[in-house]
Amino acid sequence: MVNPDSRLGTFSKLNESLADTEKALDDMYKMAVNTSSVDLSTQKNRFLSIVDGNLKEFQKEFVRKSHADLVLTPIAELQSTVRSFDVNSEAVAFFRQFYSDLSKLIQELPTIRQNLMDTLDTDCPWGNHVECTQLLHLAQSNLKTRYTMEQFQSDELKTLVEQIQRHLNEVENLNEFNKTLNSLASVIKATIQDDLDRAWTDLAQSPATREKLARSFEDYLQHIYTYLRQARQRLTMDGDQNARNVFIRFVEFRFYGGVALLCIPVLIFLLIYLGLCFGTCGHRPYEEAGVCNRGVGANLLLAGVGFIFLFSTVLMLICTILFVLGGPIQTEVCRYLTGQVPDGPRKLDDYLHHTLQYMIDKIRREDRIRQQEEELRRAKYGDSTIVSHSEMSPHLEVVLNISRARLLDAVLTRCANEPFVDAISGGQIVWPVLHEPIQSILENLITAYKDTNLVAPLDQTVQICVSALERTNFLDSVNFTQAINQADLSVTQIDDLEGFVSSLRKLNAEALTPHIDELVQKVVRLDKARAQARHLYTKLDSIPGQRRQLRLQLSEFSRKLAESVQLTMDVGLKNLRPLLEHELQLAVIATWRDIPCQPLRSAVKGGVDAVCVMPLMPLNAFWAGLGLTLWLFIPLIIFAVKLAGLYRKTEKYSSDYEEPDYISYRGFYMRPSNESQGVSQKPRNKLRKH
Repeated sequence: MVNPDSRLGTFSKLNESLADTEKALDDMYKMAVNTSSVDLSTQKNRFLSIVDGNLKEFQKEFVRKSHADLVLTPIAELQSTVRSFDVNSEAVAFFRQFYSDLSKLIQELPTIRQNLMDTLDTDCPWGNHVECTQLLHLAQSNLKTRYTMEQFQSDELKTLVEQIQRHLNEVENLNEFNKTLNSLASVIKATIQDDLDRAWTDLAQSPATREKLARSFEDYLQHIYTYLRQARQRLTMDGDQNARNVFIRFVEFRFYGGVALLCIPVLIFLLIYLGLCFGTCGHRPYEEAGVCNRGVGANLLLAGVGFIFLFSTVLMLICTILFVLGGPIQTEVCRYLTGQVPDGPRKLDDYLHHTLQYMIDKIRREDRIRQQEEELRRAKYGDSTIVSHSEMSPHLEVVLNISRARLLDAVLTRCANEPFVDAISGGQIVWPVLHEPIQSILENLITAYKDTNLVAPLDQTVQICVSALERTNFLDSVNFTQAINQADLSVTQIDDLEGFVSSLRKLNAEALTPHIDELVQKVVRLDKARAQARHLYTKLDSIPGQRRQLRLQLSEFSRKLAESVQLTMDVGLKNLRPLLEHELQLAVIATWRDIPCQPLRSAVKGGVDAVCVMPLMPLNAFWAGLGLTLWLFIPLIIFAVKLAGLYRKTEKYSSDYEEPDYISYRGFYMRPSNESQGVSQKPRNKLRKH
């Protein structure tokens, strides 16, 4: 624990690890200030794509805010109507065919009627004279054209088509409005492009900008340095001499206590040895020599058993204390830090972060409850005293912000193969401390964005559209009401022309077949085309209304243009600013990808080993030695107790502490006289015979 060699001593290793950690952080800070060699092209392309996407959303938002769709809709309708009556269009071709068929029908219908009447008069089938007579009178009176070519306004249509052909480009110029709306994103992009390029250049190459960015972490680093230095002072005990003296006395006490503890097993083995020596004397050289004192041997063995229990109790007490101290560290901390638990560092990070968050939320909740109680009290008693709110410790907020980075997982796990910024949440984490220095870079972009003039191009486009409408004012005179009304009526004066043809078919007269086919091909077909003609006339007649609607919407759009632009830019800026800030922060983080993480990982790994390996791993050997010792003590206790019982059984009536007759042993003294020997030995021999 206190060995000055960092390879052996826990405190020395931990102190060295803290110093290396501080040095690694300082080196990383210096590298963050220096010019970066990282290529930011990927980040720049991603940033520009996000800007482009947001600007497209700005265009859509402007269309919604300015109600530009109310302008786009009549433009599209007017253009569609005008294009559909181009000289080469299907509608004009239909009218040509319709007018041609109508002209021919006007000329040929009297002949068709006369031939039909003659056939009905002469070739009427037998039994159908009544029907033939009715059809004959109907054809004679009503099989006539209802209107003339002038009633379909063919000349007006021809003139309108020619005018549309001449002014079609003017109508196409209305597309400028849609083009301008779709170019708003490119206008803004062109305005802020220089500031975008300058921002990316500053991020990677400007020493002043990079120093400002790096200094945003200075407060956090100072807090970390303070904690590291305080920990080193506690380990070295430089500032507290009393604590140092107490610790030294504790170390001395532990040393001498360990020596005393080691003396107990020596005493145990000595007692067992003496017990064996007193109880197993071997063959006596003389029959009358003093007997072995097995009672003393039994007492020594039992004393050894007692010391075994004492030693085991002391060992288990020490193990309990060590387990209470080291067990939670090993179970709740070291298992996660050393990776014994899968994804252990990240789980420990999450636990620390949630714990700190819970503490902060609890402090805020208690402060809020206290504030509400004070407000109720003041409202009840009319006290106007200002309530002072308890301030949360700023250090706790700093630690919470640091815990968000998941540093343990980043340093202990991912730093092995990744740079530091990639190790921390894949380089995608956004640090709140970067908010302020990013603002200086972001402010130029925001200023350029606000200075973009969108009113001028939009107002110019409105004027172009109004001028184009002025040059197509002939469209206001379009009026095909007469043709529409005529198209509502049948071509002939027979309203149900198809019913008339059906009645002719029911006569089953072969002579009528050519006349029926002629009616179908020329009259019925033209009558069916009447619906399409009416639809096209109605479409033409809607042009003046579409043009007036477009003029009205353009005027309304121009009146609210400045307000709509400002409102949309405010909304767009509100949405764009967080994206710009987020991406710039990611770009700043990306410029630090050339900062290595391995030195920091080695330093922190050394600290983890100093806490979790050097002091705790020997304890594992201690647990094994303790278990082996206790297992060996069990047969030793059984052996000693059994042997002591055997000693007692063989020396039932002898006094345990009777002094042995060593005087008669010639190895010590001369042999006494026979009288005294006889007197002294006979009682013992007699006792043995019993």
